[in-house]
Amino acid sequence: MVGVLREECARLSSLEKRYLREVKKLPKGSIQIKRIKGIAYPYLVFRKGEKVISKYLGRCSENELRKLKKTIEQRKQYEKHLKQVEHNLKRVSKMIHGKNG
Repeated sequence: MVGVLREECARLSSLEKRYLREVKKLPKGSIQIKRIKGIAYPYLVFRKGEKVISKYLGRCSENELRKLKKTIEQRKQYEKHLKQVEHNLKRVSKMIHGKNG
């Protein structure tokens, strides 16, 4: 039983590392469009510590904005999966060490 749990722990650890690697590659935050005098200006908005940063993206086509939104959504999915893996890793570790989990 403990051998199976150790294998699961190793699998979850490798999965956690993979998700962390993928999350670091992708942009975080969200895209906001600010309209000034009828012209749309796209910004990437994200937190850096306590500060909220708005980074102007320049002139982007709709296709480029769609791709960026897709990568941001992909990052959010990876973060969601990462939380689940971390939760499962804690539970398996507790089982290995004989604590109730």
